Amino acid sequence: MERFAITGYGEPNKVFQTITAQPREVTSGHIRVAIHAFAINPYDVSLRRGEQQEFRSLKFPYVMGNDAAGIVTEIFPGETDFSVGDRVVIHPVSGAYGQEVVLPTKKAAKIPAKLSFAQAASLVTTGITAYNLLFQLLHVNSSQTVMVLGASGGVGSLLVQLLHQNKNRVLASASKRNEEKIKSWGADEFSAYDTEDSGKVFFEQADIVIDATKGSKSGAIGLKILKPGGTYVALNELPTEIERKDGTYLRFVPKKDYQDQRAFAYLLNVFAKGNLFVNIAEILPFELESVIYAHEKIAGHPAAGKIVIAKS
Repeated sequence: MERFAITGYGEPNKVFQTITAQPREVTSGHIRVAIHAFAINPYDVSLRRGEQQEFRSLKFPYVMGNDAAGIVTEIFPGETDFSVGDRVVIHPVSGAYGQEVVLPTKKAAKIPAKLSFAQAASLVTTGITAYNLLFQLLHVNSSQTVMVLGASGGVGSLLVQLLHQNKNRVLASASKRNEEKIKSWGADEFSAYDTEDSGKVFFEQADIVIDATKGSKSGAIGLKILKPGGTYVALNELPTEIERKDGTYLRFVPKKDYQDQRAFAYLLNVFAKGNLFVNIAEILPFELESVIYAHEKIAGHPAAGKIVIAKS
């Protein structure tokens, strides 16, 4: 089978190559999935650059990828949750950049017919992060006002929608060009960071502030919006101790007790009801050149939405 691997750390056009790998055996508790679409994440870019070496060592050639969807092609004898031919969304630890992957059944979920493979692949890391942040880390309740900084991004767009479904008052900030889109997702009030001071517009209105911006660049704005004693959550860096006002400060990190299937069940149920929009920026052909292009694009200033590699 063919896979798209990196041979070392560096620029995408220098380190990516197509490799041929031997298929893994399907053991108990695992399934084999033929991948029809996989999504590229900013984390993948960081990993390829070597920025995660302190926390995660790689053996080259290495196949990245945690977000994908496809069709089950093999199950272990006695498996009852999945059947050959099932359409599934999957969250492997790695290996999604390629034709197939073997992964634990607990990292997969069946998807409805109206959810495309590209949409499903786009929903994985962003959707699981949004769900776990709101309902596992924060246990958010509908009476709270929540501010989402970076509301046009992958996680931010889903946070807005899930909060709207949870009947929270949702405040949102992003660039002016994304205003109508974000309002259509359920934001009650919007402020464009590039035309006004969102900190002044929403001064001390939020019980919870979630900084979902790239690199957590909106800390100063978020602190203005946070009510004294409120909760501030960042996907990346938190404000420094000196900058903070009274409140609780949390950095979101995945945990082993956050179950993928619980998140998938919630997200797919919301989608089935027609209440979840998956924001895709581009769908590219299933080839090495697309992977290289996606990594280059994400490293720059991409449009809002996921970049997906998909079979036609």
